[in-house]
Amino acid sequence: MSETALWNMFREGDAEAFSSLYELYVDDMYRYGMKIISDKDILRDAIHDVFVKLFSAARLPAEVRSPKAYLFKSLRSQIYDNRRFREGGLPSTSIDNVPFNVEWRLSDDAACEHENRAETEERYRRALSVMTDRQKEAVYLHYTLGFSFEETASMMDMNIQSVRNLMSRALAKVRKLMSLAVFLNLFV
Repeated sequence: MSETALWNMFREGDAEAFSSLYELYVDDMYRYGMKIISDKDILRDAIHDVFVKLFSAARLPAEVRSPKAYLFKSLRSQIYDNRRFREGGLPSTSIDNVPFNVEWRLSDDAACEHENRAETEERYRRALSVMTDRQKEAVYLHYTLGFSFEETASMMDMNIQSVRNLMSRALAKVRKLMSLAVFLNLFV
């Protein structure tokens, strides 16, 4: 069953559809949230809050093209709200200035494909270091999670062309340091 069909069933009051949406996205939401905030308690609370608000909403948005994008955008905002609440306000910090942390992943099998694991790791780390947190997030949302440019723009509160430009500049920096295909394979 498609995510849109599940969403529509949930909108009509089907609690099983709500449970299915939760099961479908909770793990990916957790992984995405860990890139925004390392505090697992704030993250778990944020995911919980997103689903509680969704379940208890008197009216759900009628037109949601991508429930996944809607949930991830809600999570991003909720993390910021929870973090701001726990840290006593954060008056001058914008969600756009929150660090976005990506990990290094190179399995032993993949290491055989690369001539020199240490060299590949160093190039990857340099590529990450030249990217801004916004660039990392845009690349992660589009290439790792598979969101469209439109969905990525909506989630990041940017216009579509700005997201395209942001990613283009990021990937140009990466290409100077290493193969884009290798980089995207390691970017998790």
